[in-house]
Amino acid sequence: MEEGKLGGAIRAARLAQHISQEELAEMVSITPTHLKHIESEHRKPSLEVLWKLAYTLHLSLDALLYPEHAENNPDLSYAETLLRQCDKKQLHVIIATLEALLKP
Repeated sequence: MEEGKLGGAIRAARLAQHISQEELAEMVSITPTHLKHIESEHRKPSLEVLWKLAYTLHLSLDALLYPEHAENNPDLSYAETLLRQCDKKQLHVIIATLEALLKP
């Protein structure tokens, strides 16, 4: 990961979802100042905070750690987060629905 990418990816995802630094900090149980330092690359988040940020912003850790490889699409990331919560039967229903929607 290149220097400066993690904080920028977190900031971009936060802004895309219209969440203030104060709101996001509260959602992940850190101070707004700590979040400001993470976004400005003055500090690196702990693994626990990084996971909370990814989960809260509906992003995969790949999207945060390697934003140049991610599509940086919050809706797609949110759908992925929801899909990971489905059981096998629910996934089959969703797949069948998507296939039906995408048929020409």
